[in-house]
Amino acid sequence: MQAAPLDNPRYYLANFDTLLDWVCQCHADLLTEAERATVDAITRLPEPSRALLVRLLMRKGDHFEVTQLHYAEIGAIEAASQPLITPITDSATPDGLCRLNADLNLEEMLSLVTLPRLKDAFPELPRSTPKRRMPDALSELLGDVTPRSLPEWLNDPAANTLSVGLGELSRRLSLMFFGNLRQTLSDFVLSELGLLRCETVALSRDSRAFTQRWEVDRYLALEQLREDWQAARERLNRETAHAELEPHWQRIILALDEPTSSEADATEANRANAWLAQRRDRLRFSLARDAERQGWHHAAALQYACLEDSAYAPRAMPRRVRALELSGDISAAHALACERLARTDITLDEQLALQRALPRLCRGLGLPAPRRAKATATPQITLTVPDLAISAAAGIHGVERAAAHALATPEAPVFYVENGLLPALFTLLCWDVLFAPLPGAFFHAFHTGPADLYRPDFVNRRQAAFEDCFARLSDGRYRETIRERHQQKQGIQAPFVHWPLLSEELLSHALDCIPPAHLEACFRHLLANPREHRAGLPDLIQFFPENSRERYRMIEVKAPTDRLQDNQRQWLALFARHAIPALECRVEWQTVIASDASAEDEATARKAPTAR
Repeated sequence: MQAAPLDNPRYYLANFDTLLDWVCQCHADLLTEAERATVDAITRLPEPSRALLVRLLMRKGDHFEVTQLHYAEIGAIEAASQPLITPITDSATPDGLCRLNADLNLEEMLSLVTLPRLKDAFPELPRSTPKRRMPDALSELLGDVTPRSLPEWLNDPAANTLSVGLGELSRRLSLMFFGNLRQTLSDFVLSELGLLRCETVALSRDSRAFTQRWEVDRYLALEQLREDWQAARERLNRETAHAELEPHWQRIILALDEPTSSEADATEANRANAWLAQRRDRLRFSLARDAERQGWHHAAALQYACLEDSAYAPRAMPRRVRALELSGDISAAHALACERLARTDITLDEQLALQRALPRLCRGLGLPAPRRAKATATPQITLTVPDLAISAAAGIHGVERAAAHALATPEAPVFYVENGLLPALFTLLCWDVLFAPLPGAFFHAFHTGPADLYRPDFVNRRQAAFEDCFARLSDGRYRETIRERHQQKQGIQAPFVHWPLLSEELLSHALDCIPPAHLEACFRHLLANPREHRAGLPDLIQFFPENSRERYRMIEVKAPTDRLQDNQRQWLALFARHAIPALECRVEWQTVIASDASAEDEATARKAPTAR
């Protein structure tokens, strides 16, 4: 499966044909007879007509004025459009793949017509009327704004339009090919331009995102709910009609658990789909967060409660505690926090958030504050550097780079890596595992990583293969593996890898100075929760190649007003448990000539791999 070369003037059509052929080959059983009839009609179109249809599908919106369509490789638009507006019996598009002069509502009409043209068509309007006022102005002027064709709106017989008539089928075909609605035909173009280089993964008929039609229906229904809520929130917030927003939110919530017609017809065993359940949970979590922002704390708490047994529980339960507290039910919030903290399977993410909330809840109930085990303190240094404006004038941008510049010496180089080193080393070591063609992992040639990377069963499905990779850390083969992958896979899109950051120099120092036991501890922590643990790593890494005791240290840089985030605390706690050298560097701005003490402190920070 390859993108068409861009020297083909109809490259986009060749890419669309690839998409259509793949869907027909792998997903024909998920299409209705009427949908298959429409697909067959598309494949039988004359090439100029098929090219015009694809051009319209690639543009924003469904309605287009014919006189504004100009494509040299297609030729005469009116001739190419004739087969598209021909009715297709017994298909999903009985009125044709496109409609000529379809009725447009006021908003659709305004999206097609420029402001000067509107003023010419409606001379009664004040010439100073801006475009944003046109809906109200035309409603007042015309009174009747029922949908009508563009020639009728403008009283211009030449203002003919073409409207794409595929409806949901276009999204359905794209979804079945890509496995998501985020990617489009543009990914073919990016691939051909070399901007999107993807790993080659063996694909077969089993390499498909969906196995049953109800799964496609459910995905589309969830996406429609998300879009409906987003549109309502934007519209009602703009109109400050907050009273209307909560009922709309409630309707979206009720629809979350309503099965589609095809889902209702499926057997209970066939309705189990962890991937779609996770998508529903993600939408529910997002809706609950929006409820919090609107101040609907009780409603938010109820939705967080629905996520108790989901993969979102570590994020949802602390927010549920907070929502209960803000709704006035501090007793319930306290009981829930205590119950969750007593669980043996609690994640560190959730534990930190609840431990932070518990003293406040105890105060609210007049209870003694719980005793907390004192966390292992991360060593700290204080570093005085020129303020950001002075540093920027010297070509050093950001507090992290200013600290790196101050700490670096020829014998102890410092690299600004943040989340770009350890996760990338993990990917290079486990490349073959990440790109293994497991069912549900890869659906097409344009994946930048496995589709199930952030699903709860991601590691379990590959546990043995990951252990084989980690065995290379024990026997020393990891260095050769990582170096080979760094050379062979350069520029290919992969999870956690930012190629410009991963220079030969940085890679060489990392493999020479970081012990394999430290790498394994970090890799296992990353795998415990890839979505959350991919971030929070220290900003800098400093290497001491000539030091026989500690050959590197990681440095979390904090400006005077910054504080550690939870994911950063987790990484620092892991480093403490495994004796991984790390420190927190508190930066102070140098606004006057540094004192002798500050200069001495900076010199100590430069030289020593351990901190005071």
